[in-house]
Amino acid sequence: TSHRYQTGLFVLIDQLLPGRSSAGRVEIIRLMPASTDGELHYRVRGSDKVERAVGESRLSFLGSD
Repeated sequence: TSHRYQTGLFVLIDQLLPGRSSAGRVEIIRLMPASTDGELHYRVRGSDKVERAVGESRLSFLGSD
């Protein structure tokens, strides 16, 4: 299984993340390995400049800048 999104892309987080008041646009910073349940993960950074790990199921395509 390969990652759906690549580094440098901007995607939307469809669900709230801890410490965020709303879902929103983030940049894919790094591809991470799958978790024990097989879901692929990403390191993302939002406009607040905080990096977070997010599972692929929480992301949707936005496009690139």
